[in-house]
Amino acid sequence: MLKLKLSLLSLLLFSAVLNAGVAVTYSVQDKAYFSMDIPDSWQVNVGSEEDAAQLEENEQPAPRVITVMPEEESVLWFGTWVPYYLHNLDEAQEYLSSLDDFLVDEPVLVKTDDVDLNAMEARYFMGKGKREGKPADFFVMLFQISAENIGVAIYIGPPATTNAHKDALLGMMKSISPIEE
Repeated sequence: MLKLKLSLLSLLLFSAVLNAGVAVTYSVQDKAYFSMDIPDSWQVNVGSEEDAAQLEENEQPAPRVITVMPEEESVLWFGTWVPYYLHNLDEAQEYLSSLDDFLVDEPVLVKTDDVDLNAMEARYFMGKGKREGKPADFFVMLFQISAENIGVAIYIGPPATTNAHKDALLGMMKSISPIEE
């Protein structure tokens, strides 16, 4: 009986280790906006901040982007950022339209919905298109961090990669949570 209990305990502990990850916080100029959980063994790249004082007059700094990819040779892109010039979901949806050429060619929207994402209003878009002539899936989540700020999270990748990493990608999207001030 003791062996069975130890075996079950080991299995539970081992399972917890397999599902472990790390929380990453998105911040700009010492202001934290949101956090999200990144699976273990995924690579995280945090873009640098531009110093607004070093820019030309009337030029705004580009948003800082966090990108995440699995360590293996999967072809996918997952990025998230806070465009400082967007203040609500409708503006963010318009902004999203300006990214059409960046996301995929020949986009076909499969599903869209307004949802609650960890106490934030959010709107997602799921669809298909082509990247470099090959089939690609995309998933976009726009989320209202505060009355003044919108967050954007986007996944783009071929269908086989989407299927292989579906749980991890959904987990990252669903883990996005606002930082309470």
